[in-house]
Amino acid sequence: MIKASALLAFTYFAMFFLRRRPAAERHLLWVMAVGSAALLPLLAVLLPSWQPTAATKVAGVFPIILRATRIAGAHGQTSIHALAIEPGGSILSVTLPVIWVAGSLIALLTLLQGFVRLGRFGSHSQPLSGSAWTGAAADISRALAVKRRIRLLACEYRTMPMTWGFLRPRVLMPGCASEWPDDRKRIVLAHEFAHVRRADWLFQILVELTCVVYWFNPLFWIARNRLDFESERACDDVVLNLGVDGRDYATHLLEIARAVKKQRPAWLAALAMAKPSGLEARLVAILNSSLNRRRPAARTAALAITVTIGLVLPLAALRAPVAAADAAVVAPEVIEYTTPPLYSDEAVKRGIEGIVRVEVRVGIDGRPRNLRIVKGLGFGLDENALLAVREWKFTPGRRSGKAEETIREVSVEFSLRNAELNEAIANDMATRVGPGVVPPRIIHRVDPSYAGGRDLAHAGPVVLDAVIQENGVPRVVRVVRSLSWELDENAIGALIQWRFSPAIKDGLPVKVRMNVEMTFDSN
Repeated sequence: MIKASALLAFTYFAMFFLRRRPAAERHLLWVMAVGSAALLPLLAVLLPSWQPTAATKVAGVFPIILRATRIAGAHGQTSIHALAIEPGGSILSVTLPVIWVAGSLIALLTLLQGFVRLGRFGSHSQPLSGSAWTGAAADISRALAVKRRIRLLACEYRTMPMTWGFLRPRVLMPGCASEWPDDRKRIVLAHEFAHVRRADWLFQILVELTCVVYWFNPLFWIARNRLDFESERACDDVVLNLGVDGRDYATHLLEIARAVKKQRPAWLAALAMAKPSGLEARLVAILNSSLNRRRPAARTAALAITVTIGLVLPLAALRAPVAAADAAVVAPEVIEYTTPPLYSDEAVKRGIEGIVRVEVRVGIDGRPRNLRIVKGLGFGLDENALLAVREWKFTPGRRSGKAEETIREVSVEFSLRNAELNEAIANDMATRVGPGVVPPRIIHRVDPSYAGGRDLAHAGPVVLDAVIQENGVPRVVRVVRSLSWELDENAIGALIQWRFSPAIKDGLPVKVRMNVEMTFDSN
């Protein structure tokens, strides 16, 4: 839709430089522009992808939204890298198709209503006879080389002259047309027969159908109005090229418009001769004898069609680079840094430093889930990174302003220079068991699973640092002593199912930190 909008906008501004060209040429360009814009989405699907180097360079000048977001502080550095964004359950993703269908149905019903009104006009009309009409019609058909048989109708309603139909064209005159002078009759017939020769009604209806599909894009409606205006201007030029005096033509056109001004009917699916919109500009153009009124030559039309095809096909095949296409995607950021990543005792002894990379799915609520180690350090640091990230809260990822579930890669850096400070931060989260504190007691215990570790090369205890909350529910803060990633995970999974009586201090329940040992053996 961006390409179609760009094409229509370019055509609109190009018309400023073509204002001295014949109206028929501008009409032809509008027809090709609207047709090309309407077909661009279909051509984009059918044509193979094309990504020229120049497009990649142009996309490179735009800001890269998907760069890593760094969060620096006493806890070390955490980088969030975008991996993918998945469709979320946003209301807009469901309602937008419904809104589009509803809008298209309304636009289609309006168009059908115009056909119904037009049919009613036709059913109340009578064939227009008389030597003045038939003779003028025959003369104008020969002068304009109109081969199709045009049916002339007279309507009892006070309406303006109008034309519709392609294979069986009709020209409708108001009931008062019989009182017109002969020169007005010839002028009106020449204008309406020019529409028939140029197939303007067919093009206008096709554009109306295009607006039914793209009703939400105002550029299509603007193009539709410009197409209608240029078709009227082109027919005015045809009349003037038959030798009609411009002042006489303008006078007749103005009087026809005045005659129906007070009784203007609702919209009809026909080409009306003297619509108020654009009438003043048409009168000025009619009176300007210096304007170019030539009919486009066949080679001019062929050249325009060739150039349009040469531009539209590459435009349809053009694909923006992935980075540019995803520029509307905003990566999540950590907004609630609840738990810092803590060291295990063994990692401190060994002086391990580095980065643990964690893949995390951030929901539209900003909560992380489905964490997975992409690159680890071992010695309990992998599990401690998972424990920290599980407690964080993110801003949700967004695409074009809408929150969507996002897969992200979080790099958690472990640095020994921050280990003591992070431990101090964690100590502030709860009271250590000690004098004056009645320790919690286990009231429900679950044994750890050996899944992934029964062929134990490692045996022994996994020591977990946990916070026992006031309600007796434990929350693991870190792995103090690690056996393996799988066994550490199993130990944590068992401990979070335990339940304790709350620790008591000064008669009130308090949160306390304590180490809990989960023993795995090889038996």
